[in-house]
Amino acid sequence: MTKAMMQKAGFTDAKKIGVKPRLIVSVSGHEKQGKSHFAMTAPGPIAYFNADIGMEGVVGKFTGDKEIHVLEVARVENEETDAEDEWDRFETAFKAMLRSNYIRTMVVDTATEVWELLRMARFGRLTQVMPYQYGPVNAEYRALIREAFNWDKNLVLLHKMKEVYSGNGPKAAPTGEWTRSGFKDTGYLVQVNAQIDHYDEEGFTLTIQDCRHDPDLMGFELEGDMCYFQGLGAVVLPMLPPDTWE
Repeated sequence: MTKAMMQKAGFTDAKKIGVKPRLIVSVSGHEKQGKSHFAMTAPGPIAYFNADIGMEGVVGKFTGDKEIHVLEVARVENEETDAEDEWDRFETAFKAMLRSNYIRTMVVDTATEVWELLRMARFGRLTQVMPYQYGPVNAEYRALIREAFNWDKNLVLLHKMKEVYSGNGPKAAPTGEWTRSGFKDTGYLVQVNAQIDHYDEEGFTLTIQDCRHDPDLMGFELEGDMCYFQGLGAVVLPMLPPDTWE
């Protein structure tokens, strides 16, 4: 088969597929460990989807030299929230920001709560849902994240963490380990999975758990002055100019 025939069949020469100047990242962490602070260091203007309380007291530190636009997303613990309407509002705004030529970074704080919002919108509850019922909901959430790959837009998904238990039911026991709380396939969808911790009074450390661009970065830690979005971009995509992340 000739090159022309391959092109006619829909194939693209891999040499012509470049690296888009953006990162799609999942950042997990315990409470008050710097998730929101890290997200604010991403390039602006930023579209910030706030479904948590972690933004308060943090965003003000960055508005002096960065443009940040906040959309408040109602949390599902509010019984007065119409989950279907709220999910539609979030989804419409999310897709609009992906297509915006103005916004450079989108932050979802937290994606844990947004995942709960979708489940509440589709099931009307968060528990006692049969596994077979999750197919359409999983596909809907997965498609939303995958859509981000079609655009030159940074996407930062912040996640809470939950404790891992061994066994089931009353005999379940904590293992002392923690994992990301939210949509279970998030790790497969994003380019970088990372966890942030407040390691001392001086600052934070961001540990890369896995990286699609460079698997050798697994376990790599960004500390202190390197623990910000620009530092992550420089490590993951070193072939791009530094001002890509400014």
